[in-house]
Amino acid sequence: MEQSVNTSWRRLSDPQHGLDEGRVDTVRAEPVRILIVDSDISLSNSLELTLHASGYSETRVAYSGHAALAIAAVFRPSLVLLALDLIDMSGYEVGRLLRARAQSKDLRLIALTPSHEHAGRELARAAGFERYLLKPIVAIDLQGLMQMQEDGER
Repeated sequence: MEQSVNTSWRRLSDPQHGLDEGRVDTVRAEPVRILIVDSDISLSNSLELTLHASGYSETRVAYSGHAALAIAAVFRPSLVLLALDLIDMSGYEVGRLLRARAQSKDLRLIALTPSHEHAGRELARAAGFERYLLKPIVAIDLQGLMQMQEDGER
């Protein structure tokens, strides 16, 4: 008996050509919408490029707290990577406002911090942050975070 291996693949967003829709249950996964908020323009852009390279194409970048609030109102992110050291507002305040204004209860806030010091941990928890990422962001840390995000959606 000859064995064959099927090496075809498709994305969930691809049309289902040739499939019997009566027999196949389809899952329509919404892409993860990610808002990056950091006054450091080069770090923000680099983080966005890393996310795009990893397959996360639904991203927006804000370089200030006020811009983040305006973008979030329209974009409705499911994940926000938010620097705590913004130039115009406290990252904690931005986090609180994003959480309060979120139309989805599934909004996840991740703090971006330049320091190992976690003196603001209680403030971050009170503002609704779930985790910290140390800046500069290491690709493996970001990858682990995104895997946890996907696991949390299931």
